[in-house]
Amino acid sequence: MKNMKIKILALGATVIMFASCLKEGAMNTDPSAATNVIELANTGDNTAPAGIAGYYADLGVLGAGDSSKFNINVHYTGPGTANSDITVTLASNPASLTTYNTANGTSKEVPPTSVASFPTSVVIKKGTSQTTVQATVKISPDFDYSKAYALPIKITAVSSGLISGNYGVSVYAFGVRNKYDGVYKLKGYHTRFPYNFPYSNITMEMRTLGANAVGFYWPDAGSFGHPIGVGPGSVSWYGGAIAPVVVFDIATNLVTNVFNQGGATPISIYTGPGSGQGRQAADKTMYIYFRYNANDLRGFLDTLTYVRPR
Repeated sequence: MKNMKIKILALGATVIMFASCLKEGAMNTDPSAATNVIELANTGDNTAPAGIAGYYADLGVLGAGDSSKFNINVHYTGPGTANSDITVTLASNPASLTTYNTANGTSKEVPPTSVASFPTSVVIKKGTSQTTVQATVKISPDFDYSKAYALPIKITAVSSGLISGNYGVSVYAFGVRNKYDGVYKLKGYHTRFPYNFPYSNITMEMRTLGANAVGFYWPDAGSFGHPIGVGPGSVSWYGGAIAPVVVFDIATNLVTNVFNQGGATPISIYTGPGSGQGRQAADKTMYIYFRYNANDLRGFLDTLTYVRPR
């Protein structure tokens, strides 16, 4: 078999065989160059720079109790199709996620079982080469929007054939956004002289940081933070040390808190001249008023017009 190495380990009366194949073509293994190898096939683009294959599913906006699904593809790589039903056993393998994180410099976590589940037994039917099942993600009380979740799924047994050594395990990451998340156009001004020049038409991302919290993320700066007017039509920023997070009441869409995730400088709701009720309106426009160092001469008065999902 081209580009394939087979290891056979004898454990008492049991023989375990693993096949290692190199990635070729659209599938992880070229079917014309493999015989009866079972693997986890591509589910979108492989996002992992190194090691174990990784995929990402954007599940969109989900609230408490909502659920969504993403695909898991299980593939038979022999020439043609499977000549009999093949039962494939899947299991969560946290050790693989540790390996993945180390190789890619990430810090993904296995989600609680109340948050994510997947079928543990899959059948590739005779006459086919692939079956697709779905993992389910639910926003249970255990769901933490601030964590980067990923399911490390491994093929642990097959009723016929060999388990792929390279693609017998994959990491399936997924992301969920709250209803305030999105891309907005920011306009406003700062109350501190001489930095009180208006700013406008600034693309700002409001990124999910909790079930009802979003943080200002400025794509032009590539970081969480907030711009400041420094001249007519000119903006700069304080840096990541001033990175406001806005907390909403989900029932009323009113702002209940603004705090700083970027450093020790305190940020709070601004109620001084020009301010109003912080909120998200029915058209998704946000009106945000905050200050730092408990000083009304350090206030920001922002209007964010919704553009599109992030």
